[in-house]
Amino acid sequence: MLRTTALVSSALLALSLTGCAADPEKTDLKSITSNLTPELMTTSERPVDVDVNWAMNAEQDLRGFWNDLGRVWLTDKPSALSPYPIQPTGGQP
Repeated sequence: MLRTTALVSSALLALSLTGCAADPEKTDLKSITSNLTPELMTTSERPVDVDVNWAMNAEQDLRGFWNDLGRVWLTDKPSALSPYPIQPTGGQP
């Protein structure tokens, strides 16, 4: 047991002293100062955040387009010309 503990301890000590191998092309001053925030695409968003914003905007624009077509063709609400009360059928109050 003592021998195994000593072996594991010496292996952990040897691993902790080795460090990480650094890529000299990525750690020089020019490469660091050329792009200080490589994970950001805008001033505060990652590329995936920008893609999500584009997708949400496109979806809202498409929904708005269909709403606009309903207003153009006067199909967004029932006709007010009926003498009888018309119940809403679109699920909107």
